[in-house]
Amino acid sequence: MRMSESVRTTALILTALLLAAPAGAAPGRIVSLTPVGTEILFALGLGDSIAAVTEFCDTPEEARLKPKIGGFAAFGLESLLAMETDLVVMQDIHAQFAPQFEQLGIPYAMLRQSTLAEVLASIEELGRVCDASAAASEITGRLRREISRAAERSTETDDRPRVLICVSRELSEPRISAFYAAGRGTFYDELLELAGGVNAVPPGGSPYPVLSPEGLAKIDPDVIIDLVGDRGYYHSMEPVDEDLVFDPERLKRQWMESADTRAAREGRVHVLEGTVFLRPGPEMWRILRALAEIVHPEREGSR
Repeated sequence: MRMSESVRTTALILTALLLAAPAGAAPGRIVSLTPVGTEILFALGLGDSIAAVTEFCDTPEEARLKPKIGGFAAFGLESLLAMETDLVVMQDIHAQFAPQFEQLGIPYAMLRQSTLAEVLASIEELGRVCDASAAASEITGRLRREISRAAERSTETDDRPRVLICVSRELSEPRISAFYAAGRGTFYDELLELAGGVNAVPPGGSPYPVLSPEGLAKIDPDVIIDLVGDRGYYHSMEPVDEDLVFDPERLKRQWMESADTRAAREGRVHVLEGTVFLRPGPEMWRILRALAEIVHPEREGSR
């Protein structure tokens, strides 16, 4: 399915909302087990209703002040029960907990965000459940306008660079040994198409395959984009100097020294710092604009 078709069929994508809060009753105590869910809730104006979040829920700034329930996939069920929550917001990665929640009668919303259509549906469905449909429509309306604008601009040229997006790697290593790349069928894949590029990762396989320097050389992308998250929230097995770890010139040099690629030879290695580039939520338009500027820097107003 083409990206444009995927977006048009947003309404057909189910967000798998199970045991939802009663119709017309906005939940007063919400626990979020996912950073993206936390960002959506705040964007919907529901910050005061959030009772707890995970240790990884770092945006917006107010989220850092909320009580913590645990990690992304490791949280205390007893603590969750003690909070007497009206709604738990989670992602499909938490599907293993669904039977327990159902057995205990804990209402939950499971967000699915693999594609652009699912991202938009997740925001709108969570808005419906939380009696914030107007705010949700405003958020998705802006995202749809950005998507439409980018889709129009992508037709202005036949030049479509082959782009590799790295979504995760061990930044503290002196050299790149392996990394996770955004594969086909992901929201990154769709955003690259909108930005006027092509995903360098071949079709088939995992949505986020693990690649080696040898695999990188074989793919030979025109552009490399390294998404490194935020300093202060970087997790490493050993204590690290974050100023050194996040030095963009050091990170670019690692890619240039790891494999002989066209991107390295032509100086088209880019580092994007910030968790906003790793989360498909209300601020996803920022990912799209950043990709468009990198893929086609010659365009005026690409941001």
